[in-house]
Amino acid sequence: MIGLREPSGEEIARRAHELYLQRGGEHGKDVEDWVRAEKELSDEPVAGPAKTRVAQAVRNASN
Repeated sequence: MIGLREPSGEEIARRAHELYLQRGGEHGKDVEDWVRAEKELSDEPVAGPAKTRVAQAVRNASN
């Protein structure tokens, strides 16, 4: 079964913060960062529960 992810608010916030840092901490683009993070995470295909658990474990390990 393949579908699209539904990222949590925490995942989106984490990715948006990464984007903010990548831009050198420039203020005033929080909405753009949030929307981009949400789109990036939502576009990730998911092939069932096992893949989701592995992806989450990898993300947790890298933080």
